[in-house]
Amino acid sequence: MGWLDFILARVEPARLVARLKEHRDIAALERLLERGDPSVRHLAAVALGDLGDPAALDALLAALAGPDEEGVRWRAAEGLARLGGPAVAGLATLAEDGDPDVRWKAIVALGDIGDPRAGPALRARLADSDRFVRGRAVSALARLGAPCLPLMFDALADPDPRVRQSAAEVLGLLGDPAGVDGLLQALRDPTESVRRAAAVALLRINPAD
Repeated sequence: MGWLDFILARVEPARLVARLKEHRDIAALERLLERGDPSVRHLAAVALGDLGDPAALDALLAALAGPDEEGVRWRAAEGLARLGGPAVAGLATLAEDGDPDVRWKAIVALGDIGDPRAGPALRARLADSDRFVRGRAVSALARLGAPCLPLMFDALADPDPRVRQSAAEVLGLLGDPAGVDGLLQALRDPTESVRRAAAVALLRINPAD
């Protein structure tokens, strides 16, 4: 960036970001995302997401894993979702981050992308220690559709009752009749919460008249 850009970054950051976005200057936007103040980083994350250029992948992943200033993480997650397939591997890695806030945002982005390759990473989050993260994983898996059915059948036999309950919830959200047999077996699960989730799921698939 030249002197004019330096001045604009201090005085009119929105104007600068808009100009860089218009010229598709990914490198300059990445520098702002990395080193700008929180409000400028927010604007840069939005712009990079709107451009949807895979060249911004690493910068957006770093922003999602970085400080959550001015909602930068959320904007980075939205941008990564727009990148689609190229972002799946990086988001799957961040779904294992030590910060639950990073994990659930990465999970939401994976659900928005809807790529079946995210299935194993999302299935692993059904055992997450954070209840909110587990809930987001359930929603994301349901958005993957039928390709995640085998993973959910496997999860119904998991030793962790939280995983079995979440798997039943996913099958209910999917609404696929192929899940009925597994859910019928889950009605005999030794854990009440799993049995209850299976019953609710069966009603979703075949609602009572």
